[in-house]
Amino acid sequence: MFAREYEIIPNPPAPITWDEYAKESYIEYQLLLETENHNERAFQSFFEENPSFIPGAFELFGPSGHYPFSQSLISEPEIYGAPFRRFPDFIWLAQDSLYFTPVFVEIERPNKKTFTDAGVQTADFSQALGQIVEWKAILSEPESVLNFYRCFNIPDWMREKTFQPQFALIYGRRSEFEGQPFLQRKRAQLVQEGVSLISFDRLHPDPKCDDMLCTKLSQREYHVKTIPPTYRYSPATADNLKIVSGFQEAISKMKRTTPDRIKFLLDRYAYWRDYASKERKGIICPSDCE
Repeated sequence: MFAREYEIIPNPPAPITWDEYAKESYIEYQLLLETENHNERAFQSFFEENPSFIPGAFELFGPSGHYPFSQSLISEPEIYGAPFRRFPDFIWLAQDSLYFTPVFVEIERPNKKTFTDAGVQTADFSQALGQIVEWKAILSEPESVLNFYRCFNIPDWMREKTFQPQFALIYGRRSEFEGQPFLQRKRAQLVQEGVSLISFDRLHPDPKCDDMLCTKLSQREYHVKTIPPTYRYSPATADNLKIVSGFQEAISKMKRTTPDRIKFLLDRYAYWRDYASKERKGIICPSDCE
């Protein structure tokens, strides 16, 4: 007879609430748009600290109910293999029951324009779209897909799914198109199938991503860079602790997190890491977390 094989500590030191986090992080993001719109690196760092702002964890088109592999937004991973070597800004290794859908996300600094004053596509936008077209071309080759699997240490059970990458380009501001419906329609026509063109104004924290990590891929290992302050341990996601390294070190660097909460997460890490290693998990209640 099945039973629960884990324990949940009642009333642990609480994380910041999602509503509070969403409000604070969105205010920070808006300030960044006002003061650092020329600085792409500032936004790369912000999204590393706040993975829930980057779309694609549950696919871009037709949201999945499955967690992405490694439960993390991967920042600037090196993807190599003849004849290419590339560093996308971000990748989600999204999936559902049938498809493995890595989501490639490229960002540009927000002050870049899509069109000139004469309504001509800018060189900056052409170059950004060219990056997406290049990724689509690279990943259309079977050998490139195998290289991708090797680089990301994708397990066999995921390789059995249909490989169907998606692409997002985060580019520009909504204000460029306000009151100019023709340019809006022209912009829409530039987007290829499987590509989502997103302005910086559309980004906001997604509550479904309240426990998503940010990792760095190095020699096929996922090293944790950041843990969101809303993160909670759960038996439903514990297996991801086996995939990533550096989790404990990242706990100590968590922002918007009280010392008591940090100590609790550190103390409980070994328990949940051991649970993840068990072959028999028993019954799991998805709402159980601490």
